Amino acid sequence: MHITDLALEDFRNYASEKASFVPGLNLIVGRNAQGKTNLLEGVHCLSGLGSPRGPDSALVREGAERALLHGQVVRAQRTATIDIEIRPGRGTKALLNKTPVPRGRGLTSVVVTVFFGPDELSLVKGSPDGRRRFLDDLAVKLRPAREAVRREWERVLKQRNALLKKARAGAAIEETLGVWDDSLIRTGATLAKARLEGLGALLPYARKRFEEIAGRGTLELSYSSSWVGAEADSVVAAGSVDESWLQERLRERMDHLRRAELERGMSLVGPQRDDVIVKLSSGGSNDVLEARTFASQGDQRTAALALKLAEHDLLSEVLDEQPILLLDDVFSELDPKRRGWLATAVKAMSQTLITSAEAGPEDIAGAERVIDVVEGKLTT
Repeated sequence: MHITDLALEDFRNYASEKASFVPGLNLIVGRNAQGKTNLLEGVHCLSGLGSPRGPDSALVREGAERALLHGQVVRAQRTATIDIEIRPGRGTKALLNKTPVPRGRGLTSVVVTVFFGPDELSLVKGSPDGRRRFLDDLAVKLRPAREAVRREWERVLKQRNALLKKARAGAAIEETLGVWDDSLIRTGATLAKARLEGLGALLPYARKRFEEIAGRGTLELSYSSSWVGAEADSVVAAGSVDESWLQERLRERMDHLRRAELERGMSLVGPQRDDVIVKLSSGGSNDVLEARTFASQGDQRTAALALKLAEHDLLSEVLDEQPILLLDDVFSELDPKRRGWLATAVKAMSQTLITSAEAGPEDIAGAERVIDVVEGKLTT
């Protein structure tokens, strides 16, 4: 799988630019704030999962009404054309080979990308939101039909919270609440099953990548959930999940918290409150400790990179085709040893796009294509 061409109109700082890419390593060079990351972001948007950095409304160039992306991607010997229009407040429209794709859901079955940038350190040290999104995006990439499940879950949670707020204001909602309870239990269990199975499949790849990059130590991942409980780790290790069992656990916990939810006016249990705990051991220590609290920033960054490369490995295995790897300014954050290891590792990838503000002669010599970015203008 690889992208051959991308045209951007009123996208971030690009007024109207075109870029061509080749299989293998594509190096994107430029000083800071020139548009390097924006170019990777445009490629990522072709997958139908939106921006990896923030709300899609921020993708539209200042003063413009909409942003346009036009891309060509080759997968399994077939070329697909993708057109995307982003309008703030009016959503996103997508065409696949000139045919409308509802909410871009069908794009994930054509384009799969893995994005890693400086902000991905939040996978280890940030809030649970980023880790939940990482697992949910992985679940969709593994099986694109799950995007409908995620959207249904978000809709049900929003409606149920609105109903609980009415109850807090004194409205009688008991009969209606039961209907939304059933919907939340059904969709919540389905989403949690996808997360747990995805985490179980990812874990061996993440362990291997962390050991390769760090040269020592181990990485462990566990699913933290007040309603799945202590059994979560054994479920992840088993690799398969009984969805009806998850439904029972969620219903039990919801019944237990019924009074508190009515008093607080919000849903207090479910996948929206779950987390992934990243644990590391390093050096000669056998102690496996939570990385967010106890690991150095270097080890945290290594763990985040290991998770992203593990995602690439897992998707390559399941899809029988390598995703497009997008690495944003990653070399500047690594020591020389790990930088050299990564440079060697990406040569085995089908297509990699790497941005760099300080590319050396050895980096340029190893690239199949070099693209210079200056104030939103591209040259090769």
